[in-house]
Amino acid sequence: MRKYETIFVIDSLLKSEEIDNIINKYERFISANGGNIGDVEHWGKKRLAYEIKKRQYGYYVLIRFDGPPTMIKTLEREYRLNESLLRFKTLVMENASIEATKTEKTSEPKKVETAVETETVPDPQEETAVEETADPADVDTEETTAAELPEVEDEDSDIDAEEDESQKEE
Repeated sequence: MRKYETIFVIDSLLKSEEIDNIINKYERFISANGGNIGDVEHWGKKRLAYEIKKRQYGYYVLIRFDGPPTMIKTLEREYRLNESLLRFKTLVMENASIEATKTEKTSEPKKVETAVETETVPDPQEETAVEETADPADVDTEETTAAELPEVEDEDSDIDAEEDESQKEE
């Protein structure tokens, strides 16, 4: 038998009794069709990322179980027949995810530590050290002199010279 996990979202407008009845219905269905329920997690009422069947909230349930591969098709058919379910997803659990859930269950709850943010001021000596160790190939060290530049004719000076000549002729 393979290990599976299935998540389904129930319409949150239902009463808590009806939600519990739906969850129990699928637990019984899995057990009746050769599956063994491993873990049932009630994630509760959560806001949906987008509206589904004109609903903004849904009640999330996760069930981990062992079962034959042929049962999945009939389980999903049962999901489709129930109009109170907004969405469902059934996945085959990989070895890594199985081990992760086992360690998650056995480990103690971690204490949440609050971190105090401190502002660090950069050391100016470190900045200069970085500048000094820069790759010389990246730095442009060539300086060009006026003698090395090609001669460019200045059009403005030609116009000025023509104006001066025309004024002298007058």
